[in-house]
Amino acid sequence: MCWFSISVPFVCAVCPDQWPGLQPWTPGHNEEHRVTIGFGRRVLLTSSATVHSIQILNGGKLVIADSGRAILLRAKHILIGNKGELHIGSPDCPYRGNLTISLFGRSDDREVEHSYFGRKYVGVGTGGILEIHGEKKLSWTFLNKSLHPGEGNEKSYQFERSWGNRGIIIHVISPQSGEVLQTDRFDTYRSKDESRRLAQYVEEVETGQILAMVVNDEGSNNLEDQAKKALSKLGSKHFHRLGFR
Repeated sequence: MCWFSISVPFVCAVCPDQWPGLQPWTPGHNEEHRVTIGFGRRVLLTSSATVHSIQILNGGKLVIADSGRAILLRAKHILIGNKGELHIGSPDCPYRGNLTISLFGRSDDREVEHSYFGRKYVGVGTGGILEIHGEKKLSWTFLNKSLHPGEGNEKSYQFERSWGNRGIIIHVISPQSGEVLQTDRFDTYRSKDESRRLAQYVEEVETGQILAMVVNDEGSNNLEDQAKKALSKLGSKHFHRLGFR
């Protein structure tokens, strides 16, 4: 009797900010500091910083640390040139921290603007690499005007009375086919139980599906914080201000 043992290697994704050879980088705050990262230099930004500009080229690499500390990076522009790289997370290790890139400056600055990117930009030139990968979120949006049948460029969705009457109305839509997978209505004007049902419903929607929502007549009277928090997790900035008409 023969026994065979096969070892299957387990590959664990290494997050960009854990790559070997990275040097911690804390440039501080100086709006006149022009930074060039090049010639094989590999740096890890670990805290907030303010600089005039950042140019990454010739094998230079800038990686943003993914930690519990919020990072604010301020610059007039960031240019990623030939063989330069800027990494914020990766496909196998999405960025989970809190990063803000703020571009400052005035339109009447006397400095010569870039011939292609102009002013205040994050620009990727030929041979440059920019990788930004964050956590996947459930996509949804508000309509800022009425949508009538036939107005959409691709799929059209008709909002009509057959959806129901008063309350918050939801359509769950497939991003691949545009098919409406689920519909429901929550009368959060009448009942707090409906608000709790809404919160549970939103939590159970599968990641990657599109959530379309409208308010018909009134939906704020019994809309509780639990439902508002569930919607805020999807990126909502408006439901906390929802009121009567």
